[in-house]
Amino acid sequence: MSLQNSKNINLILNAPVPFTLYKLALPNIFAVFIYSAVTFSEAWYIGQISIDELASLALVFPFVSLIGMMGLGAIGGGITSSLSRAIGKNDEDFANKVVWHSLLLMFFLSLIFLLIFVLLSNKIFNLVGAEENVINRSVLFCKIFFSFAPVIFFSFLLVSIFRGCGAYQNLAKITIFTNISQVVLSGVLTLGWSVFPQLGLLGIAISTIICQAISSAYMFIYIIRNNLNVSFRVYSFEKNIIYDILRVGGVSAINSICITLTMIVITFFISKYGTAAIAGHGICLRLEQMLIPLAFGVGGVLTTIVGVNFGAKKYIRAKNFALTGAIIIGLIGTIVGVFVAIFPDLWINIFTGDKEAYAIAAIYLMIVGPVFGIFSGGKTLYFASMGTGKMIIPISAAITRLFIVLCFGMIVSYFSLDIKFLFMGVALGLSVIGIILYINMFSKAWNPV
Repeated sequence: MSLQNSKNINLILNAPVPFTLYKLALPNIFAVFIYSAVTFSEAWYIGQISIDELASLALVFPFVSLIGMMGLGAIGGGITSSLSRAIGKNDEDFANKVVWHSLLLMFFLSLIFLLIFVLLSNKIFNLVGAEENVINRSVLFCKIFFSFAPVIFFSFLLVSIFRGCGAYQNLAKITIFTNISQVVLSGVLTLGWSVFPQLGLLGIAISTIICQAISSAYMFIYIIRNNLNVSFRVYSFEKNIIYDILRVGGVSAINSICITLTMIVITFFISKYGTAAIAGHGICLRLEQMLIPLAFGVGGVLTTIVGVNFGAKKYIRAKNFALTGAIIIGLIGTIVGVFVAIFPDLWINIFTGDKEAYAIAAIYLMIVGPVFGIFSGGKTLYFASMGTGKMIIPISAAITRLFIVLCFGMIVSYFSLDIKFLFMGVALGLSVIGIILYINMFSKAWNPV
């Protein structure tokens, strides 16, 4: 059976660029929108409890984001890239080997997360710096959430296989159902609706694990019934398969680590201004990080589209897809960023009425919001670049951003400057992502012939 014997793969290889993006990216964007509702609702639920609970959410958020960025964005992107390029070449044997080796890779990675964040979470949060009661809540969350890392990474693996096969419509339905279920279950467990106790931050951890487990079971059954033309066959270990995944996913893991370190560095410097400052920044960080799923709504599809077209040696077509997608998401990001910069109340007041937290959040949005479009467009190109299999320049953007934020943080701390100067460094770092990723479109990686 031909791996290209599907409607979506034919769209990717032959249909007009706007029509293909409409058919494949629109369902994914809608699914991402529902995912954003999960992020939004969780922060809102926690904001109803206390400012300390909201600060704890801000502390754990970088590490929860890391598991997603590493498993779904980095290694998952490497799996999608490798699988889609195999489909573009119509190499069924290689595609099935990618599936099997991906399972081994994800399981190994899940054990690393489990060991680090269950055993060392207390030491990690003490390094970041915060009040003791905030740290204790964060540590308990991590011990529960990361104990189920294998379940979460298995879910990421299955999503990556769906993406690599171009099954975005089916994946969107699964994602939407999972996320709506999580919004409801998070509310039930976090706030203690009906007969359920109020678990606070722990309710988010438990609801996430339950919903991911159920969706994983469904996706696994869907795949083993041969609905995607790939299967979980057992193969002997081949390091070239792992290399093909890691030359995208492994390098991209550096990007995920840099993003997390950047968030931790910012939180560390902001913690000097008090718990309310941590909470205020956490509110804005939620909005900023929602731009990544937005970019992924189109960019995740572009990983597959670029991978398939690169496998078929249709390089110009792949580049046209990437630029079109980046422009669309960049415009949306600009509209959102400018809007919250002008009307910060509409975002901040949803989560807290604390005046100190509000003041910090308002300053952040007014300074950083206007560059959201540059950042989100750049992240779209980042995900598209994964399909090329060449990630050195895209990764340099994340490293540069981390360096900029670290420098600004040290200067602000040393001279005891106002927090707005730290936020200027954040804005510059986000802008660098978009600038470097756009310049990369003219490199050899995107123009191999």
